[in-house]
This record gives sequence, structure tokens and C-alpha cells, in this order.
Amino acid sequence: MPFQAADLTPYAQQLKNMNADLVFIAWAGANAAAMWAALDQQKVLDTTNVMTGLADRVQYQTFGPIVGSKAKLLSHYIYQGPKNKVNTWLVKQMKAHAGHPPDLFTPDGFNTALMVCHAVQKANGDNVDKMISALEGWQFLGPKGVSRIRKADHALIQPMFIVSLFKQNNGNWEAKWVKTVAPGNVQPPVRPFP
Repeated sequence: MPFQAADLTPYAQQLKNMNADLVFIAWAGANAAAMWAALDQQKVLDTTNVMTGLADRVQYQTFGPIVGSKAKLLSHYIYQGPKNKVNTWLVKQMKAHAGHPPDLFTPDGFNTALMVCHAVQKANGDNVDKMISALEGWQFLGPKGVSRIRKADHALIQPMFIVSLFKQNNGNWEAKWVKTVAPGNVQPPVRPFP
């Protein structure tokens, strides 16, 4: 679908006519609401498995009424998903000090701090080569669960989540954890360093 198109109905109809088993939506256009409305009007959301990524919490109230529970949502992190002591601590601290639960990328900052501390401690200082070696292959428990730094390309292999949005009794939209996807099932292909 073109980013600037005003009428997206023909594109939604074309997608429906393809009878796809699965459609992944990656959309950043200003007409995103119109795109979702066209997909809904053409019953694509009712007849096809539609997946997309869930953005941060501030988007729930906008995205919920458009998509509701019709699309399957992939999430980098949802604070209700991981069941481990690190996530429990992080959620408690964020609510107490920030007044809200952790958001989509909060675990990234937390994991970065864990990695910096581990690297400096194992290298016994700031020797970059020793710090890199200390992190290669390191496995640790972060907010999302057990994560590992792949030695071949330094990718962080970590769990991901399938979620849904639901409307609460107070009218606000909230995310609900559906399933945790194991790190091995979502790891990117190895891209060795040149």
C-alpha cells in the first residue's frame, strides 16, 4: 500500500483476494489508521492470520480501537510476560520510582547495564579486547528471561512475546501476554564479522 494513498480499499481487497495464510504488517505511514480500517472493512482481519509488532505503551489507546484483538501481535517485551526474579524486581522498582510499569525497551537499558558491569568485572578494568571476550557467549538472566550473547556476531539471543490487546472495564486498552517465544526460535541468522 502506498504511504500517501487516501483510499486503501483496493489494496485491502487485493490482499483478501490472495487468500494468504498469514499476513505480516510492517507499516509506518501517516495513513496507518486508514490502512487498518480498510483491512477490517474488507474482512481481512477476520479471514486471515494478521500479525504486526506492538509498539510502546503510549500507542495502546490508539492502536487498540483500530485493531482490537483481531490481529496477533509480536512484542519485544511485555512486563506481564516473563516470570523471573529479575523482571519481578524491575516491575516493582519502575512502579515505585517512575509510577508506571516498564515499557517496550526498558529491558534493553537494564541488559546494557548488566553487560557493562559483567564486562568491566571480568576484564578487571577497561581493556576493550578483554571486555569483548568476557561478553562473547555470556548467558545471563535479564528481565525478559535467559539471554545469550552469540559469540559469532554478538547478537543478543533473547525471548520474544506474542500478545493481544484487550479493552479493560475502565475503557483503556492494555496488553495481555499470550505466549513466550523461545530465543532459539527467533534468533537471526549468523552474520560473522568481516
